[in-house]
Amino acid sequence: MMRAKSAALVGLAMVAALLAATGPSSGDVGSEAVATGRETPRPLTYWSGFRIQRTGKAAGGFIGARRWSKNGPIVYRIDPAATAGATTYRKGRWAARVPGTGPRFAADRRATARAAWIVSKYGTFRYDIQSAAVDAALLHLLANERWRLNGDLGKRRIRQADEPAQVRSFARTMLDGSTRLAGPYEISVQQTNVAIVGDPVGLAIRVTVARNGRPLPFVPVKVSSPAGRASLGTTDENGWVRVTYEHPSAGVTPLQLAAAKAPRTRLRILHPGLRSRSRVVVAGRKDVVRGQGAVYVKARPEVEVLHGVKRARAGTPTGGRFRLSRSAEAWPRQAVVTLHGPYTHAENVRCGKRVARTGHTRVTDAGRYPLPWFKLRKQGFYVWQVQVPGNAVNLSAADCAATSGWSATDVRKLLGWPIRRSASTVSRVRWERSRRGRAPSTGCAASA
Repeated sequence: MMRAKSAALVGLAMVAALLAATGPSSGDVGSEAVATGRETPRPLTYWSGFRIQRTGKAAGGFIGARRWSKNGPIVYRIDPAATAGATTYRKGRWAARVPGTGPRFAADRRATARAAWIVSKYGTFRYDIQSAAVDAALLHLLANERWRLNGDLGKRRIRQADEPAQVRSFARTMLDGSTRLAGPYEISVQQTNVAIVGDPVGLAIRVTVARNGRPLPFVPVKVSSPAGRASLGTTDENGWVRVTYEHPSAGVTPLQLAAAKAPRTRLRILHPGLRSRSRVVVAGRKDVVRGQGAVYVKARPEVEVLHGVKRARAGTPTGGRFRLSRSAEAWPRQAVVTLHGPYTHAENVRCGKRVARTGHTRVTDAGRYPLPWFKLRKQGFYVWQVQVPGNAVNLSAADCAATSGWSATDVRKLLGWPIRRSASTVSRVRWERSRRGRAPSTGCAASA
């Protein structure tokens, strides 16, 4: 008999369970190269658990975890009615649903996922009570009703362990946990702020049970993007990982998310070389939960109204261009183009409430775009205003080609209107040219 656990070790058992749930496993998962089919059959070795009464069946003689060889995987039998004895094992296969015929019981997808959660999370911690509890919980889920914790065969088997009350308590805790936390799982990312290029980006990543949204705590999370890969730490007790970092460019950046060391939702089953022997499931196998997301960083685009028509009168069409620069992504949006006027004097031209016409221009990426063509009903001074709305990766931008700082002579020259050649006017023009230089070719798109 393996050494018995006294009642004084109850506290230690609870600590062991906590360590198994939250800390690294102390058991070596081992290699799966268990047999080639030509090896000599040999019995599984007892790794952790209690010796019980022999019955000639797979459920007798021992309750707990076994190993087929020194470097082999830690395994648990799942066919209690199969015969006991030596055998070899073939290469394992993943099963989302345990099949069964004859003495081998079948289990549905949900029971298989719960069993996979238990053996993945608790199966490799070397503590006799815990290993026996994993064994009992697996038969509760994968065998028939008689092998449940309250079934006649299940109760009889547990009573033969050195600490039956603790084994039953541990098994019940595992089964309750599997009901709430067995997978499959999902990982999602949320951007916690509206980031503008140059500002830090905040991300909140969460790993949860897909069926019910419960958190999956204490699993490491990694994120990768075209810019590189980074480890973000482990999820907290609520399943969250939060991080803030500097993003170098504007636009949308795809993210690939991965949460490692998550419990499996499928069982790794090794089939025996002798069909009369029990199948075993491999303990400690972990999964990687993968997901996708994106980071949105807004650019600061700029709009500049370029010179449109050089000369236009009432009844003639207007036109021109504007430039959109520093815009991120080629996402379409409608720019609002407004023609303000008419004004009697050039000095009074501004983008205000006096609206002559309004139109729209479809913009995508940075570049030059045409202004709408409008026919003017009245002659006078007009000015273009362009407003480009923001989106997920761009701030809004606007420009008004106002005549701030321009004289009436500058505007008349820009439009090709005649200038009165009085001595005072000629002297004024010469003085303005020497003071300001040549009037720019962009800015006010005024029309008469």
